[in-house]
Amino acid sequence: MYCCCKWNLAFRAAVIVLNPNDSLIDLKTEREKLSFSTREESLTSMHSCQWIPRRCSSSPEEHTMYNVAFIAHGYGGLVFTDLLMQRKWEVMNKVLSVAFIDSMHNIQHQARNDPQIQWWIQKHCREWVSNNKPLGKAMGSLVKVNCPTVSAGTEKYSLAPSYCLRSIFKYLNRTLKAKATTAITRSPIRTRSTKSKKVGK
Repeated sequence: MYCCCKWNLAFRAAVIVLNPNDSLIDLKTEREKLSFSTREESLTSMHSCQWIPRRCSSSPEEHTMYNVAFIAHGYGGLVFTDLLMQRKWEVMNKVLSVAFIDSMHNIQHQARNDPQIQWWIQKHCREWVSNNKPLGKAMGSLVKVNCPTVSAGTEKYSLAPSYCLRSIFKYLNRTLKAKATTAITRSPIRTRSTKSKKVGK
C-alpha cells in the first residue's frame, strides 16, 4: 500500500493508492532477500511453483481489508471526528487507532449524545499537544470524554508533527501488536483432548 500526500496552505489532503493486483510473491526475488539458510531451504522445497500468495494480501478483497490508522493534525482531527460521526460503524470496525496532533476536534460538542463514540475515542485514540514538557509526557485533560493526551515535545505548532512522529509510530505499532495478540487469544485452539471428548460422545 502506498501513501502519497499533497499539501498546500489552503487545503490539506492525503491520497492512499492501493495495489490489489499485487497479491503474489516471486520466489526467486524472495530467496535473494532472505539470508537464513532454513528459510531458503523451505523456499527451495517449493520448486514446483514460482509464485506464492502474499501474507494478508492473497486476493484483491483481502488486500483492501487491512486495518487503517489515522494521523490527524490540527483541523484534520475535527474532520476525522466528523467522519466517525457520519460513518460510525464502518470507522469503528476498520480503524485500528488514531493519533491526533494539536487536534481541533471537540468530543463534548461533536459526540455529546453518543457514549459509544466517546468510549471508542478514549480507547483507540491518543493526542500529542504542543507543550514545553518532554516528548510523550502525560498531560492532564479537563475534558473527561477526551482521549489520553501527551506532550509533542515542542511548544511550536508547526514543528509538532516532526517532533512527535517517531513517538506516534511507536504508539501505532503497539496498538497493532495488541490487536494481533487479542486476535490470537480469541481464536479457538484445537487440542487432542477436545478431539477425544468429541469422539467419546
